[in-house]
Amino acid sequence: MSPHIRVGSITLTLLLPLLLLAFATPVSMQVEAADSCAGDTSPIRWNETAQRLSLVPFHNGNWWGGFEDYDDVEYYEDDNRQEDTSGTQPVQDTSLSPEEPWMYETWMLPRLEPLEENHYTTMLIGNDSVGALRVNLSADYRTTVCITLQDTNLNPINGDIYLLTTEEYNSYTQSYHSSHSDYYGYNEFEESLSNIPPEWRSFNFLGWKSYRDSHEYEQTSEVNFALNLDGPEIYSSFFVGTTWEDFYIVIDAWDNVHDNDADSPNTIIAADITIITTERSFILPPFTVSLVFLAVLLGTLSIPFILNAKYMKAGLVAEVPQNIVPSLETPAEYTQTLPVQEVAKEVVELPPPDDSESIKNQQVWESSAPPESEMP
Repeated sequence: MSPHIRVGSITLTLLLPLLLLAFATPVSMQVEAADSCAGDTSPIRWNETAQRLSLVPFHNGNWWGGFEDYDDVEYYEDDNRQEDTSGTQPVQDTSLSPEEPWMYETWMLPRLEPLEENHYTTMLIGNDSVGALRVNLSADYRTTVCITLQDTNLNPINGDIYLLTTEEYNSYTQSYHSSHSDYYGYNEFEESLSNIPPEWRSFNFLGWKSYRDSHEYEQTSEVNFALNLDGPEIYSSFFVGTTWEDFYIVIDAWDNVHDNDADSPNTIIAADITIITTERSFILPPFTVSLVFLAVLLGTLSIPFILNAKYMKAGLVAEVPQNIVPSLETPAEYTQTLPVQEVAKEVVELPPPDDSESIKNQQVWESSAPPESEMP
């Protein structure tokens, strides 16, 4: 296997989880969450497994009293207040405010048990108000939340649904109270910063955002979402240190500072909330996400260096040209002959000549020779 194919296969393997998440559209994720909204539910043990909270326009959330302590009570007479016949003090019109005093006049937050059971409840949210369900989500369980909004006549109605942590809910509460008091133009200044890009929202100390900046569902009547925590949710600050974070399922029925949110419905909203918990069998540690992105980054950065190294090595290997017709520029090539192995000669000793045989041959030669007189 060539190095290019090997590097490409490794990079594709590392990018495969990201590609699967990219092709998993929100519609398919919402359908999966909707299928998980069925199951046996148990009653909520209030202030033990969940706590009911609310924000209303006629109470500022301070322990010393409501908005009647301010001088601008006339601001609410047009919406939710009506003049008393005696003319001494305005009276609250509760026809569109079904919230009870213990929901908005509380500042005690008891410690909740980890949410490991299935629950179902119905919350009534008044006009220009907020209903919140405070829970303690567990990292060992996968939590699925299904919410349906309708009016008192069982007709679907649009609203805003948010999932906030404790720190985010505090910012949201401050935004709600400042919008209803209009103290020193705080509301207008916050609305001017509502549409900043997501990468700069962490530097916005006046605004608020949802959990992971993604769990906000605006102008909708039905929402299904699932949540898997990597670990216990904590908040670290330089001034207060590390604090535990709870989660708030918020039903918004007022015109907040977001531009795409729903307006006040001018009616009472009934929110049916179903919470299904499923125990997780296998939980990856949080550092695996960093390792995957680090491997993808290193694999991407190594590709140019590998290609450059291959390119530089390609010119170092000299290839001998295969020329059929020799030329002057081509050096002569001689075939090297194999050395001839000399055969060792055997020396044979001849016997010494016999003298009698040589004398006999000489006599025969002399007898056959012609006489000297006949010689020329």
